[in-house]
Amino acid sequence: MLRRTARRNRIGLAIIGLILFLGGLTAFIRGLGLYPGVLGAARRPVTDRATRAFVDGHVWFWAALAAVAIVIGMAALHWLITQAATGVQRTIRLEDDPREGITALPSRVAGDAVRNDLLDSPDVRSAAATFTGTPAHPCLRLTMTLEPDADPAGVEDLIHPALRRLRQSVQAPDLPAIVRIRTGR
Repeated sequence: MLRRTARRNRIGLAIIGLILFLGGLTAFIRGLGLYPGVLGAARRPVTDRATRAFVDGHVWFWAALAAVAIVIGMAALHWLITQAATGVQRTIRLEDDPREGITALPSRVAGDAVRNDLLDSPDVRSAAATFTGTPAHPCLRLTMTLEPDADPAGVEDLIHPALRRLRQSVQAPDLPAIVRIRTGR
């Protein structure tokens, strides 16, 4: 999940939680009969005869209610689609200035080059490289699984040359990389 998506989730859930809390608090206060002048008497139905007459007499009420339900449904659908966003970049932009032209490299090609560099070692069982961030400012995420008898500290000597070659080939000497190393069983 993207950091931006996580922040929006927390904000959205806080707002929904606040709305539900206030609704529950209102129902609780009405049930106790603390403010009958504002919230109505505790024994009186929530939808009284005047409310039903208003709803029956105004057709626009149901259209407005349907529009609100559609907006809420679309917002929920957008939220579900956003949850599936991985942030994986498909291209890496090699030119800093778009006015000079745009040269793009498929990120899969660059990731496969790093992966193949690492898989040449007998200590590495599997490797995966993906790029996140933006096309102009990518970040490499490298996941490696080592053989059971491999020395994790010794694998560092494999990673640095592979990253150096990648940074030279994509002309990004400050390309950030997050490396995750797992040991095999």
